[in-house]
Formats: sequence, structure tokens, C-alpha cells
Amino acid sequence: MATKIQKQKRFYESDFAFLVKAALYLLLGTVWVAWGGHRWLPAGVIVGFGLSKIEVLRINRKIEYALLVVGALFGLYSLGLTIYF
Repeated sequence: MATKIQKQKRFYESDFAFLVKAALYLLLGTVWVAWGGHRWLPAGVIVGFGLSKIEVLRINRKIEYALLVVGALFGLYSLGLTIYF
């Protein structure tokens, strides 16, 4: 009896796609929300964590988290986008 083994399809992404996603995660991490002139909420990090959970072609999740945290640190020191309320 021959059994048919199905192979799982693996999705590979190009180097360009990897670099674009890495840059987007870094930029997304720099987005902060500010009230009264002080940065209070790293909104980009929260959105980035959500996106990393549902991404189909994902790079290593640890790399995504590290890029978000580094971006958040850049954003905290005025190197990113701050949304004032």
C-alpha cells in the first residue's frame, strides 16, 4: 500500500521583501501618542505586535519585536512620529 504524503507549501520571501518589512517595522515602532506634550503611548508598537501575529509571510518574530522596540526607543527620543492630542 502506497500512501501519499502531502508536503506543506513553504512561502519564501525575497531579500527585498525582507528589507522592506524590516524598515516598515522599524518606522512603525517610532509612532507615539502624546497628551499634554509628553509621550505616553507607543501606538506603533501595539499595532506592530498585532500585525506580527497575523502576517502570512513572516520573518522571524523575534526580529520583528526587536525592530519595534528599537523603533520605540528612537521615537521616544524625538526621532519618530508623534501624534499630539
